[in-house]
Amino acid sequence: MLKRKIEDYLVNWKNNRKQALLVTGARQVGKTYSINQFAINNFESVVRIDFSVRTDLIDLFAQLKNSQQLIINLSANFGQDMHPGKTLIFMDEIQLVYKRREELRKNGLLDPNSQDILTASKALVISGEYRYIFSGFLLGVSINDVVLHPVGYLDEIQMYPLDFEEYLWNKGVGKEAIEYVRNCFKDRTPVDEPVNKLFLDYFKEYVLIGGMPEAVSAFFETNNLHQVQIAHEQIIKGYLLDITTYITDESKKIRVRDIFNNIPSELNNKNKKYIASHVLDKNYLKRNTLEDEFIWISSAAIAIPVYNITEPIIPLFLSKERKTMKLFLNDIGLLDTMLLSTGIRQKLLLNEKEINYGAPYENVVAQELYSHGFKDKLFYYNSKKHGEIDFVIEYENDVLPIEIKSGKPNEMNIYNHTALNNVIKLYNIQNAFVFGQCNVVKETEVITQLPIYMISFIRN
Repeated sequence: MLKRKIEDYLVNWKNNRKQALLVTGARQVGKTYSINQFAINNFESVVRIDFSVRTDLIDLFAQLKNSQQLIINLSANFGQDMHPGKTLIFMDEIQLVYKRREELRKNGLLDPNSQDILTASKALVISGEYRYIFSGFLLGVSINDVVLHPVGYLDEIQMYPLDFEEYLWNKGVGKEAIEYVRNCFKDRTPVDEPVNKLFLDYFKEYVLIGGMPEAVSAFFETNNLHQVQIAHEQIIKGYLLDITTYITDESKKIRVRDIFNNIPSELNNKNKKYIASHVLDKNYLKRNTLEDEFIWISSAAIAIPVYNITEPIIPLFLSKERKTMKLFLNDIGLLDTMLLSTGIRQKLLLNEKEINYGAPYENVVAQELYSHGFKDKLFYYNSKKHGEIDFVIEYENDVLPIEIKSGKPNEMNIYNHTALNNVIKLYNIQNAFVFGQCNVVKETEVITQLPIYMISFIRN
């Protein structure tokens, strides 16, 4: 049983919120398991509908007249388990219900006055007889009428793979040790070297395993990287199946699949920028844009887009370049598996110095920041004149440039970061972080050098 941060959120939701809850996120990030455990521990009775199992119920909930029909359908199938004031109704894999609505719509069989399952639940949520949790993935991707944003009766939370702190919890690292290094981050004071080395080793292990619950459990149970690889390969196959299943346009399906498959190779480019012409037909690209394809793959939560900005000035989104981006995978473990032929895992294990760790380390940083509140607020800066900064975010009401160094600093305990120096001077930056295989060092009044695992303490 893996401990997850969403557990505290769910308890708070039960005790302090009256709304229904929609839990989204990519497949296999642990949504169903976490909700089931919460339900068992916090409700006297639970009605569970997993539409991937109870496919016979999909049509029953695909087009509803109103909320009354929704509660009647629930009562007709699960009435013996429904007790007002005591029951949680958990509907899982609801994307299948919305997919069915799309099929009915395209075939002219959808009643235009019918309600989708989330809309129909509104009156039931307000009545307060039962509590409701909905869960699914790919919501909002090729689905027209799903509620994409929280409204008055519906809260929404997105789940991600385990972040590094969750990984430490489940590895058995005590909260005192985590709080100690967290305070070193806050105070910008060096970590005791034995503790620093231990956390650097733990982070390298996390880079190897990633945060997908199935892969993490496999590693903790067997200590066998081959079992981890099998778990990753199954998840990747699932993502490719989703692309095939949920994209109806055949040519778009091929393009999205090719974009996904080539994320690792594009990250291995010198500047890690995703260049579509490396992947797709140049003649097609001359006539068309790929915005829909990239929106699909990021909305599906299987990839993390990081856009270039022309100036590191708040608000950052105003200088965002929509066609210039880096594209990272949603989990570092999946990237390692897709890069398996390069021998990345063996080289990481052996600490080989000649390997380029840039792609894995940048991916894991993107993953951490993305899950810590910087979704759609994660950028990088690249200028031919001034150089490139790996990440730029708005942090504590200011611009924060972030550089990622996969190796160790030089003999003077300093990293080379010419581009960072240029940007600091040009834009009068007040604070900058350089993360690497190091300890906490105040290089200048502006630049602080931090051990790479401290990226987990940056939150929006």
